Amino acid sequence: MKRRILGIILCLVAVLVLFTSSAAAVSEDDRRVFDQDNILSDSEEEKLQKHIEQIWEKYKSDTVILVVNIENLPTESLPEYCKDFYLQGIKSRYEFLDYGLMIVLNMCDDADGRDYCICGVALEGEESVLGEYFADTVERVTDFQKCLGDGKWYDAFEEVINLSEEFLEQDKTGERFSENNPYKKKSKPMSGTKFTILSLLEVGAGLLFGKGYASKLRSDMNTAVKRTEATEYIDKNSFNITNAQDLFMYSNVTRTRIPTETRSGGGGGGFHSSGGGHSFSGKTGHF
Repeated sequence: MKRRILGIILCLVAVLVLFTSSAAAVSEDDRRVFDQDNILSDSEEEKLQKHIEQIWEKYKSDTVILVVNIENLPTESLPEYCKDFYLQGIKSRYEFLDYGLMIVLNMCDDADGRDYCICGVALEGEESVLGEYFADTVERVTDFQKCLGDGKWYDAFEEVINLSEEFLEQDKTGERFSENNPYKKKSKPMSGTKFTILSLLEVGAGLLFGKGYASKLRSDMNTAVKRTEATEYIDKNSFNITNAQDLFMYSNVTRTRIPTETRSGGGGGGFHSSGGGHSFSGKTGHF
């Protein structure tokens, strides 16, 4: 019995080893996250990898994340390093990567701080959807730089990847985001609890205001003053007879009806609107 149990355990271990080796091989073949400085946990790498694969399936645009720690690599040289890595380390392995995005962090901390590069990839002669305007927008509307400063590396990468999805989705409409068609940050949807609380506050404020206003109107309309004696209802200077006589006046009164003015409907206003190689475009920064 013990031998049977031991045999089952050994079989399970062997299957687990084979499965792990197979999964690792597949992961290596499709690898998009290259964390050479080990700033991400295994689970964070896996989640980023899965997110990148989803974007590729939907938009046929790839994403590569590269983390290095290289001394004496000038900031202005980072885009060129990014390009070399793409052409030699990525493009040679993944022939379909003609459009995409590269996010590079150099974790070497020099006098100016650490460097990053956000670089869009496109075929030679074409403008990348995720080029310089995209990189500017990342810095303007996301928490990418703040996350880098706080050491939240996974969150920083997710900020860029999430925004890239919005740019790629907009590009499908034929009117990609640009300086002439600027990106507008979407407000986050309000939670149900917050919406309920705000609604109750608004209703309560409206009821209080309505009650106060109604009380004021009621007090303004109540001008009568209670009298205790009949003589108080007589104005002593309103009726004084010194001489009485009958006088009749006759007159003809002609009434002419004034026609009601006819108003024509006003016109509404309207708005009239008028509407073989690879290129790399993006920008660098410090954190």
